[in-house]
Amino acid sequence: MGIRSKFITIITVLSLLATLAIGYTSYMLSRQSAIAEAKSKGEIIFNYIEASSKFFSKYQYPLIMEQITDKDRFYPELMSKFVVNRMEYEIFEETLEGYQFKQATLDPLWPDNKADQDEEKVISYFSANPDAVVQEGVMDKEGKKFFYTAKPITVNKGFCLTCHGDPADAPEDQRDIYGVENGYNWQMDDTVGTSIVYISISKALADAKHSALKIFLVGIGCLLVTIICIWVFLDRSVVAPIIHLSESAKDISIGKNLCDSIHTDSNDEIGGLANSIDRMRISVNKLLKRSCPDRKNTK
Repeated sequence: MGIRSKFITIITVLSLLATLAIGYTSYMLSRQSAIAEAKSKGEIIFNYIEASSKFFSKYQYPLIMEQITDKDRFYPELMSKFVVNRMEYEIFEETLEGYQFKQATLDPLWPDNKADQDEEKVISYFSANPDAVVQEGVMDKEGKKFFYTAKPITVNKGFCLTCHGDPADAPEDQRDIYGVENGYNWQMDDTVGTSIVYISISKALADAKHSALKIFLVGIGCLLVTIICIWVFLDRSVVAPIIHLSESAKDISIGKNLCDSIHTDSNDEIGGLANSIDRMRISVNKLLKRSCPDRKNTK
């Protein structure tokens, strides 16, 4: 392999590695940006849900209970914070795609609130870490990637154990609507579920990959142009002069063309090598005691 090929190979390999590094870095930065944006949106949604829940618990629920004196009457849309949050979000979700909210529980009254396998892991995390107030990360759901923000649902003093304790204590209407098999016998301080917001990041990640690919392809294009320019430069300014000097040195070694001056206008290393070879030609010519004709007089 010639010097030109070696040089081009090294440049190509290093440039490819640099292009790959730039493309990968671009993707990772875009991915981090997408996750940061999803996290911010998740916090906004959670703040809205929590504000709605606090308003319901502090103002609506006490007022409703003053009006409903029969303990066996139960109107989910008015008396259950879980139902109010779910129905409010269903209306919100109609105009905003890519966002999901779920009150995932291990043993819910409402079947749709049943935690899936991944959500059960989140609930287990909160159960094992009572002081944890939030968990975040990336999760795959139905082949799509979501950034999730989850907060624990824990039975506390503000929690309605009348509805979720002993089924016999629950309103008769509730037992008629939901039955008595699920969503009961919860205990104080138990972590029974998680409120979780999903923000789709599949499109953002796809855009990040597309952007990184474009950067990589542009880098490859620039690399090809650079390699062609380097190839032409090396051929004219390095390889061709070295080949000429190599042939001249070979001629000198066999005593040929000792009267032909080796001249170059180059002031770089190639020029220095040419001058050295020319001095060697003169020295060899003197050793052989040859006289060169005057070129001017022979014309």
